[in-house]
Amino acid sequence: MIQLHITKESDLYNPYDPSQTRIDDKVYNYLKSFCTELEAPKHLNDTLQIITDSPIDEDKFRVALQDAVKRDRDEFDRQIAENNRRVMWEYIVGIALSAIGVSLSLWKDQILLALISFLGTRAIGNAVTIQTTVNHDIKRLKNLLDPFCDFKLEVIQTGEQV
Repeated sequence: MIQLHITKESDLYNPYDPSQTRIDDKVYNYLKSFCTELEAPKHLNDTLQIITDSPIDEDKFRVALQDAVKRDRDEFDRQIAENNRRVMWEYIVGIALSAIGVSLSLWKDQILLALISFLGTRAIGNAVTIQTTVNHDIKRLKNLLDPFCDFKLEVIQTGEQV
């Protein structure tokens, strides 16, 4: 169970948002602090309990939280797509430079061949690193937000209604 204590409903939303539909960054960061690799599995399909002194609109908060998660997931998807474009260019450049290096080895100086082959190998190495490490890490971060895709929301009022 994840618990959140607030005084009033407006504490949940960004104070600069006149529509009061965008979750406050501090609230969102607090909730995301439960999305570590050790914590997230414990909170999958869990209950988010809001302890408050006044009534809140549960559906409005659920939508605001899901919108924030969607924005983060969309940003992760954008980063992965950008990295995939970069990977393709790294492979193209790497393969092209390696092919040029092999071709030039027949006619040119061995130092030039070594330099071109090195650049081609580095480009291919960068592509492999992005594919196997960077994109994998972004996907892992994206998956850590899963507890907020399907959660139960429970509001506990502790004081007098305002």
